[in-house]
Amino acid sequence: MSANARDEFPESVKRVVAERAAYICTNPECREPTVGPHSDPSKSLKTAKACHITAAAAGGPRYDVKQSTQHRRGIQNAIWLCSKCSDIIDKDEAAFPRGLLLQWRAAHERWIRNGGIIPELPRIAFATLNGLTIGNSPGSVTAEQIADLREHRFCIENPSGIEIKDLDAEVQLPEPVVHSFGVDKPAGVNVGWEPIRVAMQVYIKGGGCVTRGRPPLPALDYRLQIDRIPPTRKVEIGFVSSLKVLKDHDMSFGLPSDPTDPRIVLHLVDGSFQFEYRGAVLRRRFCARIVGEVEKRTYSIAEVMPTFGDWKPIKHRVWS
Repeated sequence: MSANARDEFPESVKRVVAERAAYICTNPECREPTVGPHSDPSKSLKTAKACHITAAAAGGPRYDVKQSTQHRRGIQNAIWLCSKCSDIIDKDEAAFPRGLLLQWRAAHERWIRNGGIIPELPRIAFATLNGLTIGNSPGSVTAEQIADLREHRFCIENPSGIEIKDLDAEVQLPEPVVHSFGVDKPAGVNVGWEPIRVAMQVYIKGGGCVTRGRPPLPALDYRLQIDRIPPTRKVEIGFVSSLKVLKDHDMSFGLPSDPTDPRIVLHLVDGSFQFEYRGAVLRRRFCARIVGEVEKRTYSIAEVMPTFGDWKPIKHRVWS
């Protein structure tokens, strides 16, 4: 049969099926990268091709006489495979039927979409509770505390199918934290949640001593450090904030010259995490604004993004 009788894929189909597979072999037992550098610095090297699930011509593997030419040449009949795997599936048709190849393609695209190679950005939630939690032990909550204190939950979740590691983020909060409690985390995960403070340095000449007479003031800025978050798991931190301490200690926010500029970001989460792919350790950044109603003192997280873009994050003043 002549080559002209084959229902070959158009170049547009070849390109799209490769891109949908992220240039990785679709065989789940292989998943080899199939594009890379050529010895000629002006070229790239591809080691895969768009393969027909049902053959392009009569007599070929899995040929379906009922298929139309349009369907046989369409992307619904294409699968991206490395040179080795493309030979294997065509030489052993019984072991690699049409249904199996369709399953490979669907599973591979889910793997790509759900962070199989590069993890998705973490999902971040920030919620202000209505009222305060009172423990199981004897105690009381006053009306003054209800008026001043706000209880919050800060949650960071890994939605991907692979583990993320060494997550490190700075969290600039709308109100100073007076008490943190209850880190809910998967077993074996280590979490650090510490205020960012200025280290006090002392120099003494001629004897004597220096004594610090009070504990550090509540902080607006915290550093979150998580050694790892397993796939589809999350870490949640509870804390209580206060506005009274701002007035009691005359703390300054260090506001920008034009706080009405809608691009200004005062309250934010700015961090990064690591992940591994084929032996390489890569790092990815994430950013999110903390938004809400200042008068009602209720806050939440806006969209999580890989960069702030045109937004202008402002660093708070750090005090001790």
